[in-house]
Amino acid sequence: MGCFSKFNPESIKNEYYTDLLTWLKDDIHVEGTKVHFIYANKMGQKYLKRYKKYFRDPEIREFDMQHEQWLFGGEQYTGPVLKAIDEFMEVNQ
Repeated sequence: MGCFSKFNPESIKNEYYTDLLTWLKDDIHVEGTKVHFIYANKMGQKYLKRYKKYFRDPEIREFDMQHEQWLFGGEQYTGPVLKAIDEFMEVNQ
């Protein structure tokens, strides 16, 4: 599982868990920052709407997969998602 060579499994679990519990204000915007999302479109449109509701002008990369499938679904999912994450990071350096 190549994704775990870059990411700590515990931090991924914590991120998913806090996502379920965190209440956010609408239209969050911090000057000089950009919010990035990996969106698995098989999760449903409610998640896409949620990202757009809570964050102003988020950068969203959409993938044809289930939620967190990039972690466990093999290279066809892991590779493109890790590439997108690298691209997000390059823009912010």
